[in-house]
Amino acid sequence: MTGFAGDQTELDEFAQLLAEETQTAPRKRWQVGDRVRGPVVFVGKETATIALDDGQEALLELGDFRDRDGQATVAIGQTVEAHVHRVAGRTIELRKGLGKGQVSVDGLLAAKDSGVPVEGVVTAHNKGGVVVDLGQGLAGFCPFGQLDTRRVEDASVFVGQKLRFRVTDVRGKEAVLSRRSVLDDESRQKAEETRAKLAVGARLQGVVSSVRDFGAFVDLGGVEGLIPAAELAWGKVKVAEAIQPGQTVEVEVLRIEPSVDNKGRPMQRITLSRKALAADPFEQLRAILTPGLVLRGKVVQVEAFGAFVELVPGAQGLIHISAFGKRIQRVQDMVLPQQMVVVRVLAVDAHERRVSLAFVDPAKLDEVLDPSQPVPSTHTGATILGVAKPQEDRRVAAEGLAAAPQNAKPAPRLPQRGEVLEVMVDKTETFGAWVSWEGGRGLVPVSELGLPHGADLRRQLPQGTRFPALVLDVRDDGRVRLSRSQAAVAQEQAEANAWLQSQRAAQPSAGMGSLGEALLRAGVRGK
Repeated sequence: MTGFAGDQTELDEFAQLLAEETQTAPRKRWQVGDRVRGPVVFVGKETATIALDDGQEALLELGDFRDRDGQATVAIGQTVEAHVHRVAGRTIELRKGLGKGQVSVDGLLAAKDSGVPVEGVVTAHNKGGVVVDLGQGLAGFCPFGQLDTRRVEDASVFVGQKLRFRVTDVRGKEAVLSRRSVLDDESRQKAEETRAKLAVGARLQGVVSSVRDFGAFVDLGGVEGLIPAAELAWGKVKVAEAIQPGQTVEVEVLRIEPSVDNKGRPMQRITLSRKALAADPFEQLRAILTPGLVLRGKVVQVEAFGAFVELVPGAQGLIHISAFGKRIQRVQDMVLPQQMVVVRVLAVDAHERRVSLAFVDPAKLDEVLDPSQPVPSTHTGATILGVAKPQEDRRVAAEGLAAAPQNAKPAPRLPQRGEVLEVMVDKTETFGAWVSWEGGRGLVPVSELGLPHGADLRRQLPQGTRFPALVLDVRDDGRVRLSRSQAAVAQEQAEANAWLQSQRAAQPSAGMGSLGEALLRAGVRGK
């Protein structure tokens, strides 16, 4: 082999390459409309390269594979499905479907058989569906039931939009179309990708699909989850004001539970949270919540024992009935829900997230505030008015506004194990319900609430719900664990014991013996 500069080893390798080339399986003759599926091996600005199963490569137009921000939604290694759009020599071009004006009558028939989506512009709508211009004098009609995966309330929003459809029937130059089947396929593919990264604690982005009084449903990409109203934001909010359909939101996965749909098919119930991704307002506020701080808040709830005041959304404090500056019979005589009030911080229990407040008469605010103390700055949104005078502290304590040691009531008696208390729900969590009673607070674990597995605690036991609870345990640090279900059992046992005692009290006391008493109760008389 004159002129070849390599040695015998190079000649052998060259011959082997030639042999492998001649033994390669024949390449498939791809036709326009063929469906292909393969991994992405390269992503450019306008196209991506897809490896086909016959060893060839194809160019994928990225125009149909971009998100709302124009970023490509395909990545190297990802498997995608597309259709052959054009074959020019050894170049195979792929697209999701045939573009408007690129299909003929024969093309419609081929698209019907192959399932290749076609592109068209919605030009009008009538009682039954929408009219679609497919280009080249071809028209299509898509019934409302095939226009979307959900019920179409206003078809006018689709007019002027360029959409992709599947051809279900061809009649001359007119075709019957379905957009729903295209969306279903896309949804299934997205669902596979979403489930691969779906886990408790995962942070995902989705689009709000619908809003209800109890929360908002979010499409995570072929998989839907629910943000309960309590998980939309810190603090109590109206769902319709906090979130809107079509809004893009970032959420955290709280729970993934097995369930069934309305047809009995297995599914997953996914609970999401926006609140989990937002800063805890209590933790932000805690740095400045020191005794003596005076600020303005809104009364959000009034109870017999006091009034809850929202300092910022998601952070509340309690004005106890004894902290209004004078003896009162009813809290409602001093404040009402939604009323703006001035309060003074008495104490903060960071571990229990409790803030004790005292009511401040706005007319006496100048007397209360210490002008020598600067107003603390904060970025939490709280309305801080200043710091109370030290001498004012003593005067307030004398008037019952502060719980100074010399005027403090004796520490409340800790409940005893086995004791049944009448409690009120303060807050529910995934692990149980925080409850309070006069002089104390404790936790009823979810396993002790007596509710079905997977029950929505916030709906079953809203804030303010009252029920009897049996004390299971009192720790050295004063924490109390209780049981709602065991309290019901204890109450039933007490009623049974009371009935037995009443029965014994009604029996004769003549000392007839147990057998004689039994015969007497049975109505047997001696002869």
